[in-house]
Amino acid sequence: MMHGDFGGRRHKPWAEWNAGAKALVVGGAIVLIPGMFALVSAVTMWLWNWLMPTIFRLPQIGFWQAAGIVILSHILFKGGFGGRFGRSHWRRARIREHMREREPEEKAE
Repeated sequence: MMHGDFGGRRHKPWAEWNAGAKALVVGGAIVLIPGMFALVSAVTMWLWNWLMPTIFRLPQIGFWQAAGIVILSHILFKGGFGGRFGRSHWRRARIREHMREREPEEKAE
């Protein structure tokens, strides 16, 4: 299996991308990642302030407290900051690759 082969389409490795495409991806990541984090934190704050004081008589929280809750829940429920790029991702990829290597053997039988 070629690196970057997803569903029959071949994607160029990062080293083969031109400078404009790399700048666009890096610039997009610099804008989108913090933007998505801020959006999730704002929604968490809004939901907390709407539900928790009424239901459980808890105090309202601010944006940075909501951001802390988002980070803490990520650590507790997803097992750290690995996310999809953690060890489990690479382990599953190795298993899938091994299964693809065995497919021709099974079809030949």
